[in-house]
Amino acid sequence: MTQHTVLEQAAQWLKDADGIVVCAANGLSMAEGFAILRPSPWFDSRFSDFVQKYGIRTPLQGLQTSFPRPEEFSRFYSRLISGIHYDKPVSPVMDTLHSICSLHPTFVLTTNVEDRFVQAGFPEQSVFYLEGRLTHRADHTPLQKQDLAEITSGDQLETAGYPDSRQFQEKLRDLNRFLAAHPRFVILELGVSAGNGFLRPLISQMLQAFPASRLAEFNLQPNPVPVQIRHRVVQVDGDLEQNLDGLGRILLPEASGSQDGTS
Repeated sequence: MTQHTVLEQAAQWLKDADGIVVCAANGLSMAEGFAILRPSPWFDSRFSDFVQKYGIRTPLQGLQTSFPRPEEFSRFYSRLISGIHYDKPVSPVMDTLHSICSLHPTFVLTTNVEDRFVQAGFPEQSVFYLEGRLTHRADHTPLQKQDLAEITSGDQLETAGYPDSRQFQEKLRDLNRFLAAHPRFVILELGVSAGNGFLRPLISQMLQAFPASRLAEFNLQPNPVPVQIRHRVVQVDGDLEQNLDGLGRILLPEASGSQDGTS
């Protein structure tokens, strides 16, 4: 199938659905202009001092580094989360996603820790940050930008041990209630690698438990799909921002025309 054909199919499945489950990982962050897990020019240009002094090449490596002084962790963390959350406006790709999800009730599952979904307008009760958020303390209270200097260790953040928390279990119950109420949901998979240990098993379990559900996968490269569910999966590979924009133009032609100045 051509790229336009698979986008048309994904769009039709979304129109026919009764709910949307967004599953997003590092590929979506990269579409927003930064990478948490990989070396990138974005990181090198903003953290050249940490690269030179400590050999840190990725944000994740920096968050896991044992610095000689707590103040160094605070300096790294504050600069990082300010750049990917507090000082970063809502991106076009998140605006597009939010518009697409206005079609149906939506629940978000993400391993991204930079807390961009609520910032983009998704209701907090409908977003499940599977590994916690860098914008919240270990007690799950939100951090204001002026409080970032107080964080001197990763243990003070929600990302430390979140899957073992009561809040994680509550979110899991919220997810199960959503799925039961919208059994014809479409999973909108965004930038999830084959090796994602959180989302890949969850996606498989949801497809198995709800036979009327479908999967629209938007990744740089397609992931392996079991033969028995191949008819319930459409794969759109390539540039995520470009493909999501194309999906939005099919689903929301009036909004797209207005943005282009053609309405």
